[in-house]
Amino acid sequence: MVNPQVYILDDDLPFAELLRANLGRAGEFRTRVFDDPREFLEAATETRPDAVLTDLHMPGLTGIEVTHALRAESPDLPIFVLTSDGELESAVEALKAGANEYVTKPVNVGELTTLLRRALAHRPLLEEARSARARQRERFSADALLGDHPRIAEARSFVQRLAGMPRTTVLLLGESGTGKNLAARAIHFSGAAPHGRFVEINCAALPPQLLEAELFGYMKGAFTDARENKTGLAEIADGGTLFLDEIGELPLELQVKLLSFLESRRFRRLGGTREIEVDLRLIAATNRDLPVAVGEGRFREDLFYRISVATHTLPPLREIASDVPTLARSLAGELAREAGRPFAGFTDAALDRLRAWHWPGNVRELRNAVERALLFSPQGRIDADALPALGRGSPVPASGAPAPTEGPTLAGGVERGLTLQEVERRYIVDALEAHDGNVGATAESLGISRKNLWEKRRKHGLLG
Repeated sequence: MVNPQVYILDDDLPFAELLRANLGRAGEFRTRVFDDPREFLEAATETRPDAVLTDLHMPGLTGIEVTHALRAESPDLPIFVLTSDGELESAVEALKAGANEYVTKPVNVGELTTLLRRALAHRPLLEEARSARARQRERFSADALLGDHPRIAEARSFVQRLAGMPRTTVLLLGESGTGKNLAARAIHFSGAAPHGRFVEINCAALPPQLLEAELFGYMKGAFTDARENKTGLAEIADGGTLFLDEIGELPLELQVKLLSFLESRRFRRLGGTREIEVDLRLIAATNRDLPVAVGEGRFREDLFYRISVATHTLPPLREIASDVPTLARSLAGELAREAGRPFAGFTDAALDRLRAWHWPGNVRELRNAVERALLFSPQGRIDADALPALGRGSPVPASGAPAPTEGPTLAGGVERGLTLQEVERRYIVDALEAHDGNVGATAESLGISRKNLWEKRRKHGLLG
């Protein structure tokens, strides 16, 4: 960026002119001075500056109000607030309003120049991030929930309603693989210009101590390996959405801290004394029956009610079987584009087989089946023979529920032609169903650790 335009706003005009002279001395910046906040905002609307320096205390409008107005129109505009009082509280308020930095008077022009250069150098990255955010908004709109079934229409309607409520708490329920992660992203990205980030954490993936550190951050020296300060995911999600996946696996000791955080939107980093306040939407998701977990003492009743402000259950694929062809075609098209392979549709026999299966792994299982079929369809036309076994010889119950299992056999039985990975995946699905989604009990029954089970679920697309 050559000779960027810097606007200076300060009711102390002699000071502003002096600052202008110092910044313009090297010819690096073009500067314009204002002493009236309203005149300044009008000018900034007509001709957008490349960076702004604004005083904090001014008659009419404060620097905080000016920053709010600028940030609403220009999410990536570098804004520096000038203050003569040096008070931490005023500085924090400026940063919360959206300022990049606060600068204390008398201004060190060398340091200010460095800050400006750094902020302006990063603007191309911010423009790229804004383009990426636009692509995500298109990809994760409410329309990303595909299907014509009334249950899917209800889910889209729920997403659209919640997208306009940026500071609420949402609970998404449903079996593994029903699209809770997709619905959470759709709520975030369907909102009006979501400048905040979508931040996800899996509550079953980390031990309690590490999970708390990831969620709330820590200060240097808080524990043995804390060699520097770390910003927590709750802080990173400020102004956006924090998604807590598999909240039903959250340890009881952390449930207390999460409840306190939800009540106040305030927390302290591990080892810290200062309270940090954030403004965000919280979305939680689980495949567990939380009322049962409450009754068994594994989930706090007060936390359950606190996260149940807006609740929706996503339907399993077997209950919306009429949408399977639509989903299969969409998944096949997406996977073919990613792999650079042709896709010319499904044969009627292939669609019949897809409709007949009860999909215990839901959309994730359907995706895996379609991906495998594409690999065995070099011309892009998917026939029934290219699909996995899908329970051949195991009729689907008329109710549409999964076929019952007997003894140690898998759901639907072990068919010929399955790979070892497919057998392992189905065994894990069957074990989870047998233990009502209880990860700890499932891991114990399989003779592996919770972490090992999580890694296997991730490998087989069974998270979410």
